[in-house]
Amino acid sequence: MSAIEEAERAGIDLSLVEVSLGYSYDKRAEQHQAALELALELERIGRQLRDTTEPAD
Repeated sequence: MSAIEEAERAGIDLSLVEVSLGYSYDKRAEQHQAALELALELERIGRQLRDTTEPAD
């Protein structure tokens, strides 16, 4: 069984990969950067929320 067949069998939506590969390198890099910035912002907000909700000793 090929890797593609295994991925499809596992339920991975390969159409998203195909769409992404249709984009230029620059567009994919921009999307990656935007996703990274979002993840880092969510991490920062989570840290901030945890710091304000921790009980003081």
